[in-house]
Amino acid sequence: MYSEEFLPDDAVFDEDMDISIETSTVDSEKIERKKIQELYRLSDPEYYFFKRYEESPDGTLKPTRVRIFASSLYGYIRNAPTGLREEHRVGSKYEDLYFSVKDTVYKSGTTMGFLYYRNPEEFERHFKIEVSKSIKEKWNEKYLRAKSRLL
Repeated sequence: MYSEEFLPDDAVFDEDMDISIETSTVDSEKIERKKIQELYRLSDPEYYFFKRYEESPDGTLKPTRVRIFASSLYGYIRNAPTGLREEHRVGSKYEDLYFSVKDTVYKSGTTMGFLYYRNPEEFERHFKIEVSKSIKEKWNEKYLRAKSRLL
């Protein structure tokens, strides 16, 4: 269909051109942005993390960081995996709309708080553990009662 092959202009490819500089600049900016985000998180007194080892696709154990945002007593409910503050307060009548877990892995010198999730499945994904069916059923009943009472 076409009689000529498309061949790139040789002038475009200089032998002196160093492509790795552009790549490393992008990578270093990404790394710097991650460092700033982590410093911001570390300045939050309700934030902490721990490392867990997970099996990678090649079969080796790889350390991964589990980030946690606890909710302090009488503060706003915070989504444990994301840190987003919800519109309801800890200890309010709306607390039953969330799946809560007592925070037993807390930083030394801080008060023990609670971890709040939208449902038990979110907790399972965050900690990579399985919640028993009976606990899920009890929470669902409590959630439906609270929802009919409040909303």
